[in-house]
Amino acid sequence: MTELSLSFPQLKTERLVLREFRLDEDDQMALFRIFSDSRVTRYYNLNTFTEPQEAWRLLRRRRGRFWQGRGIRWAITLKNKDEIIGSCGFNSLNKKKQLGELGYELARPFWQQGIMTEALRPVVAYGFNELALCRIEAWVMPPNRASANLLMKLGFQSEGVLEGKGYWDGRFHDLELFSLLAEQWQTT
Repeated sequence: MTELSLSFPQLKTERLVLREFRLDEDDQMALFRIFSDSRVTRYYNLNTFTEPQEAWRLLRRRRGRFWQGRGIRWAITLKNKDEIIGSCGFNSLNKKKQLGELGYELARPFWQQGIMTEALRPVVAYGFNELALCRIEAWVMPPNRASANLLMKLGFQSEGVLEGKGYWDGRFHDLELFSLLAEQWQTT
C-alpha cells in the first residue's frame, strides 16, 4: 500500500469539491451545524453536538488522522460554494491488511440529491487506486436503510449483522457490515 502523500489530495466531481478540512471558524461552524442535527446523528456513533467546541475537536481529530497516516476524511463542498455540507472518507486505514473503513455524513438539506453517491465514487476509487486497498468496509445500523442502499448502489455487499457490535450513547448497537473488494470495484 502506498503511503499518504505529503499534501492532502483534492477530489472534484461534476458538482462537488472534496477538500481538506481547515482549522478555521467557518469549517468548525459548518461541522457544528451538521452534527447538531439529531436526524443526522441518529445512526452515528457519537452524540448530537450541543456546543461548537465539540466540532472543533472533531475537526482537529480528522485532520490529525490524515497527517498521522491513519485515515483520510474529505470535507464535501459544492463547486460554487466553499462551505462544508458533509464529509466522507476513511475513518481508519490498516496498511498491513490493505483495509479501509468508510464513513460519511451529509447535512439534511442535501439529502436525496445523489450528493453522497457522487462524493463516494472518487473516494472509493482513491482507496483502491492510490492507497492500494484490497478491501473497503462500512458499518451501518440496520434501521438506516438509506445508508445501506447507498453502499449497495456503489457495489458493496452485506456480510450480515453483528449483534451488539457497537457501543455508544450508553448502550450497545447492532451493526451491519458492508464490504467491497478491489477486484469487485466498478467505476460505472
